[in-house]
Amino acid sequence: MKYFIRAVKYLIYFAVLFLVIVALICILLKHPISSFTTLFKEGAMWQIAILFAIISAVYPALGFRKNHITLDGPFSDYHDIIKQTMEDADFSLESEDDEKMVFRQNKGYMRFSRMWEDAITFYKGEERVYVDGPIRDTTRIISNVYYNYRQRNPKNEY
Repeated sequence: MKYFIRAVKYLIYFAVLFLVIVALICILLKHPISSFTTLFKEGAMWQIAILFAIISAVYPALGFRKNHITLDGPFSDYHDIIKQTMEDADFSLESEDDEKMVFRQNKGYMRFSRMWEDAITFYKGEERVYVDGPIRDTTRIISNVYYNYRQRNPKNEY
């Protein structure tokens, strides 16, 4: 269901973005906005709508993922590091229980630009922690968690 909701959000997002761009073109060309369909060939609007539907259906699979952090110790060693890393990335803890931790973006404009699909969820495990969220954020967060863990727990490798 989450995938379907994301796809619908992106379809609406692409449609609104398209309408804004067409409106700007109409204004710049001094073309009446009420007849913007005359800017396109006959049947092109359906092709554009189908293209948006296909992109909207595929993008959530490409833009979101579930990755993991392989633990080098118990989860309790990582708990504070994860919280600090997320605070440094402008995320705040929304909820936490025995199974997961959910973080949300602090900045309103960032949440708006991501259509409120900004949650990053850490699923706790024995040997791994699964991280679910937007690819661009999860990749950065996982790297920062590993880095911060190594900074706090240096190994003498001589």
